Amino acid sequence: MVDHPDKYDYRRAKVPVPLTLEMEAKKLEKKRAQKAQRKQREQAQQEERQRLEQEQEEKQQFAALSDREKRALAAERRLAEQMKNGSTALSNISRCWYCGESLLGRIPFHYLDFSFCSTTCLQTHRRARASHT
Repeated sequence: MVDHPDKYDYRRAKVPVPLTLEMEAKKLEKKRAQKAQRKQREQAQQEERQRLEQEQEEKQQFAALSDREKRALAAERRLAEQMKNGSTALSNISRCWYCGESLLGRIPFHYLDFSFCSTTCLQTHRRARASHT
């Protein structure tokens, strides 16, 4: 079409206009932008997966601790917070005593000196304590 503009009736054949250098540059720039967005999206998904895996690992480690170790850990963290004296950074200190789920943003269920994320965890812990005594 560029070489022979009058040879055929391109409009009747519904042939689109030829790509100019500007059009090609725009098309290339659009592809680059899409590729950059896709890379950024994939990187964000990767970071989210890593964060979730780390949270799950922390939950498992906390749930595996004995009640005594959990109390000691909570006391150490409280002491560290007092040493900082007024730090505004949020730290994930409070966890369910049974499953290790974070209690931030939740209303915990309390039983004696224990805090739980759900009534199910509370009841399970209560039954386990009853069977030990």
